[in-house]
Amino acid sequence: MMKGKGTVPGSMVVLCLMLVTSSFYVSAASGTKLDAPRDQRVVYLGNEALLIQVGAAKILFDPFFHNDYGIYQLVPDQMRADIFAGKAPFNDITAIFVSHAHGDHFTADDMMRYLRNWQNVHLIAPAQAVRALKAEIGFDEIASRVIGVNLALGDPVWRRMLGNLDIEAIRIPHSGWPERASVENVVFRVKIDGKVSVTHLGDADANMRHYQAYRDHWSKQPTDVAFPPYWFKVNPAGYEILHEHMNVKRAIGIHVPKVVPPKLRQSGEEFFSKPGEEIEL
Repeated sequence: MMKGKGTVPGSMVVLCLMLVTSSFYVSAASGTKLDAPRDQRVVYLGNEALLIQVGAAKILFDPFFHNDYGIYQLVPDQMRADIFAGKAPFNDITAIFVSHAHGDHFTADDMMRYLRNWQNVHLIAPAQAVRALKAEIGFDEIASRVIGVNLALGDPVWRRMLGNLDIEAIRIPHSGWPERASVENVVFRVKIDGKVSVTHLGDADANMRHYQAYRDHWSKQPTDVAFPPYWFKVNPAGYEILHEHMNVKRAIGIHVPKVVPPKLRQSGEEFFSKPGEEIEL
């Protein structure tokens, strides 16, 4: 269940845990179904997969993957089916973002299947994921809607406008750096409809040195809600990176194992751990 203490007042946590659902999805806070949808919310799908809705704009992060490595949460079968079918709340998706091309974040066959079926959806992904997608049959049919982010470590901020999405991307090393320096892990900050900004960190390494060069950039505009991997919540440097370097107002941990680490559970920090949990933005 999502936890809430730390930097967020208790009264705000209670309000934020009032979930926004269709009749299928269940409130993580109360266990009751809610009938009245709100239009600014985050739905947790599994591992680092999220649905984010702001008004009519809906985006997905890391929704398609097959491998849980025996540790992490897969997207439940019914939820996967609803995503592919475009069933509410997974209808009218604007764009999909992929943080990196590991098996617990991305699979090319599912992505190809979805993009061929939903021809108004764009994909924004690092070059490694795009190369894997190009190997799938039918890539030419979707190529015009695939936006590759080709960044080296230390490159300037990548930026693109896509409709009402203001997208920024920075390559931050994957956890385990420098051994995993070749993994193209991309941190996305997306401002949606000029209203709400969200940051998805993928499997970013919680080492201060990776973030210092971008501190001035991040300081110009806060992130309303960031979604770091859970190790930021149990690493003393994680708080400083998020709130002092990245200018994050609120951070909710993801990539939480099925068995929640005791240190995380005891931290009082916010995190998602069960698919179907939701918060109001």
